[in-house]
Amino acid sequence: MQGEYKGNLIFRERYVALNEEAIKDEINRLQKELYGMQEILEFVSKDNNTLKHQVIDGQENNERLMKELSNKVQKLQDSLDYSTPLKAQVADATADFKTKMEEVYISTSKKSGRSTKVLIIISIVNTLLLLGLIGLIGYSIL
Repeated sequence: MQGEYKGNLIFRERYVALNEEAIKDEINRLQKELYGMQEILEFVSKDNNTLKHQVIDGQENNERLMKELSNKVQKLQDSLDYSTPLKAQVADATADFKTKMEEVYISTSKKSGRSTKVLIIISIVNTLLLLGLIGLIGYSIL
């Protein structure tokens, strides 16, 4: 027949010749397949929603970065002084960039140093608690 489904059949047997118990078993099997398909559909829809939100956030982030980049390029074009040599302007911009990168490096290293100290203190406390627990377990055994 034209337009007939040619994929895997979900019906294993013809229902005309089945007894009542076999029909009930087939209905239960089909219901389990249906519930499984519903669970898969819900799982995929949740993944799709998270992916959509990630794509939207990424697009917003890209738009913001493009605006910032265009603003910086415009500032650079505006700040170019055509009366002085380009080599001197590049040297000034490079020196300014280096100082800003050093400031960022210093502030980042201070933050990571604090974070490292906190992690060390937490690990020391955890070690002391673990040793105390081992001592209590040993005491309760003896």
